[in-house]
Amino acid sequence: MRLFVGINFEDKQQNQLLKMQAAFLPHMTNGRQTPVENLHCTLLFLGDTDSDKLGEITKKLAETAKRHSPFLTGFWDTAHFANGCTVVKLKCDKKFAALQSDIENTLDTKQNEKGKFLPHVTLLRKSVFDMPFREVKKNVPIFNVPFEVRDFTLFLSEFTPDGMVYTPLTFFKLGV
Repeated sequence: MRLFVGINFEDKQQNQLLKMQAAFLPHMTNGRQTPVENLHCTLLFLGDTDSDKLGEITKKLAETAKRHSPFLTGFWDTAHFANGCTVVKLKCDKKFAALQSDIENTLDTKQNEKGKFLPHVTLLRKSVFDMPFREVKKNVPIFNVPFEVRDFTLFLSEFTPDGMVYTPLTFFKLGV
């Protein structure tokens, strides 16, 4: 089982993400859009995991969720990574960073040793544009409206002939 922990978005945030994604398309000469059902913010990628560990992981994540209260975040900028991913960044305050770090420590997985955790949503993959990215992003609306993160999700990630499919396995409400 290929697993990751992430934040799902409500319809309002999904619609904002789709509008941002659409604003890039007239300038994209290559690449593909992330399907709406796959738009999420990854907190921790677990990778290939034995199915017999699912119960233990779920229990640890439930304990982690209890230690954290809901918090506000928002979309604040876009970026184009060297691997061709075009992303929208989320504001990462102390509460957001503490949740991500606690999940990582609780599951005893050190994923972010290479750099600081940067919460983001991948809008486009393998994207190439007809002008420099700094010019393209001027045409993209950023919906800098705070929204509340009240839970996180354990996802199953599967390769299919039609692309990646992310299946929510368990939701964890913060503070409960």
